[in-house]
Amino acid sequence: MTKPIRSAHFVTPQAQANRRRSLSATRWRAARPLVLAASLITGIYLSLAALVIAVDPHNIYSWGAEPRIEAGDTPRDLVIDWIDVAAKDPTFNTFLVGSSVTAMYTPEYLRGVLGKDSRVMNLSYGGPRPRDRDLVLGRLAENPGLRHLILTFDWTYTQDPEVTNRSFPAFLYDDELANDLRMVNFPTLRKTFDILSGKLTYSNPDDENYKTYVNTMYQRFQTPLEMAGIARVVERNRASIGASSGRDCDSFPAINDQLLPRLQALSDRGVQIDILIPIASYAFYYVRRNDISPTLLDEQMVARRCLVDAAADLPNVRIFAFDDDPSIAGDLANFREVGHVYDPAILRRFVGAMTTGSNRLTRQNLADHERTIRSAVESYRPINSHLNRTSEQSAFQTAR
Repeated sequence: MTKPIRSAHFVTPQAQANRRRSLSATRWRAARPLVLAASLITGIYLSLAALVIAVDPHNIYSWGAEPRIEAGDTPRDLVIDWIDVAAKDPTFNTFLVGSSVTAMYTPEYLRGVLGKDSRVMNLSYGGPRPRDRDLVLGRLAENPGLRHLILTFDWTYTQDPEVTNRSFPAFLYDDELANDLRMVNFPTLRKTFDILSGKLTYSNPDDENYKTYVNTMYQRFQTPLEMAGIARVVERNRASIGASSGRDCDSFPAINDQLLPRLQALSDRGVQIDILIPIASYAFYYVRRNDISPTLLDEQMVARRCLVDAAADLPNVRIFAFDDDPSIAGDLANFREVGHVYDPAILRRFVGAMTTGSNRLTRQNLADHERTIRSAVESYRPINSHLNRTSEQSAFQTAR
């Protein structure tokens, strides 16, 4: 019998097996530190998660420390992490759910407007979107002590219902328990250890910074250069500013499927609901049409009409609007940006309407209201009484 001729590179099965074991051992030795590190990190993360969930610094569970927001504090953008802390606090019976246009109102200020029986928490934060606004209203709906809800009807209600503010921690307020693991971050850990050290109240340390920010924003806006830029945008877009969007009430599921059911349920409970339509300047519809929608004016008017038709006659529901007054919405001296009022008297009148009953928007006056705004925007010529006064004073000083 002839033996097979073996190649010089022939490797026996046993040698092949040994080589595979050697390679596996080498790979394991290389991977073992990574596996151990990953296991250690996972263990630390889960331990921290267990600590955070046990302490519950966001007050989202039925156990934990039940922290509170400091009396008289205005959390502003920090409030997105503290919705349950505020909503579950029996101290409050009145909530302002707003945006950056209402972030300046302190609880003390609102109590002075609404009366001493109003215990107010301002839940305004910048850039609310339909989904996070609905999550906030859902948390407040669970508060049996809710007596008065103040709500801004922001332009964002024309967006899709699942659109969420990118900074808003929706995972804290949804029904997915696994999402709660995402709360393990440095701010939450800091709050957790603060609570463990005995500090059970939260506050916003940046009040003075906010005031400085608002004043600086106003000063930068109130310049001839800024006004000239706005005037150019207005003229460039005048011909198309009143174009139809083709949208109707069925086009806004964030209003129909989210907002209106919330309003109906709270109205049925006897909660007083005041809806404030933010005051935007007429320039807003020109300046923001490129980043919001080319048919911004029409969409906002249609959305407003849908809200009034569906909600204005609900028990305990009132809707307020001020932008049909050219002396308010037409004069850029009143603003720190085309969509944000600065003038203190107008800001007070905005919330004071809830006491005086002025500027109510109803089904009876809606058509005239809408017609006035459309006409004012389409024929708008930017004016700024502040700069005009400044120019006149400068001319007077020069003449002297």
